[in-house]
Amino acid sequence: MADISQRLNQMLEQGHDNLLLRFGLGKALTEQNKPEEAIEHLSKAIEFDQTHASSWFWLGRAYLENKDFKNAQKALAEAEHHATEKGEQQTVRMVEVFQRRLKKQQESNG
Repeated sequence: MADISQRLNQMLEQGHDNLLLRFGLGKALTEQNKPEEAIEHLSKAIEFDQTHASSWFWLGRAYLENKDFKNAQKALAEAEHHATEKGEQQTVRMVEVFQRRLKKQQESNG
């Protein structure tokens, strides 16, 4: 997984900056448990396309991993909204799973 983020970072350093690059980098960093770095790239991906449900979803996951429950909830709500509008049922289901995880974590942190 580190290889992917390294290659994507190299592309970014070479001046290639777009939605899919930022999304891929943010997703990879989230999976590598680097939520703060992921948040930066996923936020940039959303600047390219504010309706990209998958970017919102992974941003929500990164915020959740970073224990920023308020922003996680906002990002997951945006993901659900845009995925529903576009008929992306798989994304909607994934969002629902993470909304439940968010709720459990919020309850356990009281």
